[in-house]
Amino acid sequence: MAEVQVHQTADEVAVAIVQALARQDGERAVELCEAIAPLITERPALQARNAAWASQAHRILGNLDQALVFIREAIGLAQVAGDAQAIPALKALKVELVTGRAASKAAATAPLPDTLLGAALQAMDDGQLEEGGRLARQARLQAQSEGNAREEVFSLLALARIPGQEDSAIRAAHGVADQSDDKNLVTAVARAARAASVPLPKSAF
Repeated sequence: MAEVQVHQTADEVAVAIVQALARQDGERAVELCEAIAPLITERPALQARNAAWASQAHRILGNLDQALVFIREAIGLAQVAGDAQAIPALKALKVELVTGRAASKAAATAPLPDTLLGAALQAMDDGQLEEGGRLARQARLQAQSEGNAREEVFSLLALARIPGQEDSAIRAAHGVADQSDDKNLVTAVARAARAASVPLPKSAF
């Protein structure tokens, strides 16, 4: 549990959480998110922010499943609080987490650490989206040259983690998966599409 002095206000702890996230100190941010919870029971908007902060903290730590739990909670709390302005950003983070988890799970089933896709995923997990995107595009080109549909699909799903590229990357991944006749690939793309609200041809499902 975080060492939070009893005289500290919720707003002071909130500032400390933001600072911890800025330092990429996921462990400290998680501790502070837990510490602030009993201080904000009457502040639904701050509760939503705290859930979002907890999601970001777990993302830093690589706990994508837990990060998804908190981002879903954050969206629900923001809706209850009537904080319409915060919801689009929260949903965008949810999309990144879902597509990132799909790509990470694919990486976990293959010896990827020394590959372009593995390096792309690691860069994105470290918050280096521009570098991760560059590596993911290279990984896709390599997969295409090798005729490796699986690697191409997950390279595209990695690209879908970059804000603004969700639609085009997921649609491209759908095309590759559909032609491969690999049900696991189709399912992975379907999940990413649902999370990002990207409509795909019904024939893919």
